[in-house]
Amino acid sequence: MRRILTAITAIALLAACNKDKTAPLQPVDISVALQLSGEQNNLEMPYQGAKVTIINQTNNSKYTDSITVTNSNMVKFRQVIPGTYHITAELLVSAADYEKVTGQKVSGTVIFSGTLTAAAVASSNALLVELRTGGGTDGWVFKQIYYAGSHVKDGASFRDQFIELYNNSDQVLYADSLYFAQIAGVNTALSKIDYNKGWYMGATGQYDWSKMSGNAAPNANTDFFYASAIFRIPGTGSTYPVAPGKSLIIASTAINHKVPFVDNGGTEVSVRNPDLTVDLSKADFDVYMGDFPGKTPLSSDLKTTVTKLVVIANVNRDLILDNLGRDGFMLFRTKADIKTQWKQYKLPDAGPTEDKTYFGMPKSALEIYDAVEIQPSDLASRVPKRLSVELDAGFSYVPNGKYSSQALLRKTHKTINGRVVLQDTNNSILDFVTIKADPSKNAFTGK
Repeated sequence: MRRILTAITAIALLAACNKDKTAPLQPVDISVALQLSGEQNNLEMPYQGAKVTIINQTNNSKYTDSITVTNSNMVKFRQVIPGTYHITAELLVSAADYEKVTGQKVSGTVIFSGTLTAAAVASSNALLVELRTGGGTDGWVFKQIYYAGSHVKDGASFRDQFIELYNNSDQVLYADSLYFAQIAGVNTALSKIDYNKGWYMGATGQYDWSKMSGNAAPNANTDFFYASAIFRIPGTGSTYPVAPGKSLIIASTAINHKVPFVDNGGTEVSVRNPDLTVDLSKADFDVYMGDFPGKTPLSSDLKTTVTKLVVIANVNRDLILDNLGRDGFMLFRTKADIKTQWKQYKLPDAGPTEDKTYFGMPKSALEIYDAVEIQPSDLASRVPKRLSVELDAGFSYVPNGKYSSQALLRKTHKTINGRVVLQDTNNSILDFVTIKADPSKNAFTGK
């Protein structure tokens, strides 16, 4: 009898263990349909040749396919791992096809692009990606963004950061009164946001700016950007001409970071491996916070002989780009007197002793030339999006992350009589590649 009871008990335990086992994930199908956004959706644009890429946000699995059938706008991915996917779509339309559909003449290929992040856990999933045209190939763009910095001990840490601005037009442009802003937003990873605190919007995870202390502006979430830093290039209107296809370098500190220097405290600072960092002594502009009221500059923020940007606002003690990749950048002009006409606010989650304030930037007062969003390279560290999809449908990042000496470089679209025209689809995931930081102004991708 005891043996029978023992056998029955063993069978019961085995059955219980089998019940506890998690059923394996079943592959799913994902259909991705494309359509043009807004009024352009009425155009009979050919989708043949459109490229669609989906990336699983948990394990980074990547699948790519193209529309090969005439009169189709859909790609189907069969038997892929279920989960949340970031989807990118790109459609290249020839000048002839574009003119045939729209009646408008263009000088080259027109690029439509779009992105979407969505969960795909059902056995069959139908997703829609809206495509938009880019910002074109005229005017100012970010050419290179070096936010990662170099190795903390062997390189220059974040001291060697810089951005490169590019005249992407066929006319001489003047950089005078061009503004560069860093856009504020939530720095907490999406997976770690506590929505119960009431500071965040459930749909995006971004701040609910209407919850700012003090008097938030009407339509605070839709009619404004909020800046952690705003800088202006000086000049009288014709002081800083930039020829077509040429660049400007804006450095945090315009020195040769490969060689030793003496900081503001009198200490000599050197790097162990000069190859990891860059020479910014020939930069066109840099930033110095020592002349800004209420700010004590970092010891590495030297007052060089290079022309200084005008500091309108900055929550940091130097031009510091977030080397983790939680940042958004904007080039713009405005007729407003920012310091007198725009209001400053504390973040919605600011504590009672927090003194940092952020300018509310009315969208209606901005002439925006370019905007780029960056994100952490680590999937689990990605933060809520700061820029609207009209400005940047995606985001970009350097794969090796912080202190990697890597920079983002905008792709070449075409070359006209020796002048390089850079690609600007308003989708940074498509527009940039990764290089070792290069402030020579001669870095281009081949095309």
